[in-house]
Amino acid sequence: GAALFTRQALHYSTGVHIKQAVTDEVLLRHLQGRQPYGVYLLVDDRTRAVAADFDHEDPWPALEFVRQAAHFDIQACLERSKRKGWHAWVFLELPNVPAAKARLVVKRILDDIERPATEVFPKHDRLAGTTCYGNFINAPLWGRLVPEGRTVFVDPSRSLEPYPDQWRILENVRRVSEHLLDKIIEVNNLATPADEPVVVGRSAEQGEVYASFGLPPCAQRMLAEGVTENQRVACFRLAVHLRKAGVSQDVAVAGLVAWAAKNRPQDEKRVITWEEIAEQAACAYSKRYRGCGCEEPAMMPYCHPSCPLRKGAQAEGKEAGP
Repeated sequence: GAALFTRQALHYSTGVHIKQAVTDEVLLRHLQGRQPYGVYLLVDDRTRAVAADFDHEDPWPALEFVRQAAHFDIQACLERSKRKGWHAWVFLELPNVPAAKARLVVKRILDDIERPATEVFPKHDRLAGTTCYGNFINAPLWGRLVPEGRTVFVDPSRSLEPYPDQWRILENVRRVSEHLLDKIIEVNNLATPADEPVVVGRSAEQGEVYASFGLPPCAQRMLAEGVTENQRVACFRLAVHLRKAGVSQDVAVAGLVAWAAKNRPQDEKRVITWEEIAEQAACAYSKRYRGCGCEEPAMMPYCHPSCPLRKGAQAEGKEAGP
């Protein structure tokens, strides 16, 4: 099981984070529910796994990811996460592959299912400067939660029931080769951020200046009050609204940094960082996203009856009704 991840781990011990190598004893304590650990997936610029973190209970986006990954001949293993939401794991050939290629393909899948704001682990293409570890993600099969049906791999074809034999799933996982990643990147004409600069304030496809339509009530309220959950999705959607309102990317990032200071995350989560804000904004400005995210959990609590977007959506629903 440890071969699916890197040989680095994060231990939780009375609230203290301890970084050390993964050993059989570490794995045993984790599986027995005595001491959990999280894995650092990025080593230099290489990784042996990528995970998309769907941070809400609705399983539909995660299921869409699994289905779209299969379209590229990629097996994505779906895990019910520790507290809420889902992790979609893509395991890569050993010993590892370039993280940039794996992240690029996973982000393409997320674009295809219109969930580009979803957090991807590892979060970066490479370690740089004084950064030694990157970001960690909780490892599956935490012994205390397995009986509750959490941190386990589930079967998308059987109503998300946990697989009866978790070890068999891991032993038979189909790893993704670097050759397949290269093929997907070439066929789909994908490019890394370094290869494809973002055009600030203009359409990346047509070079047109974005028209300004103002901010809908939900975005105005979110910016004024901050949010308590789904920060990354909220950040992406706010950036999309700011882009459509004609705000340049650099100004949007500055405004979102101020917005983040108002956030009050629940479940002991931290406030979204400047780097994460910049990443979400870059994604929002890289394409002409038109969706407003009205049905997403991040936006719905801030919806207002006076919003013309909401009225339009309701009208479309009535026309489409029986």
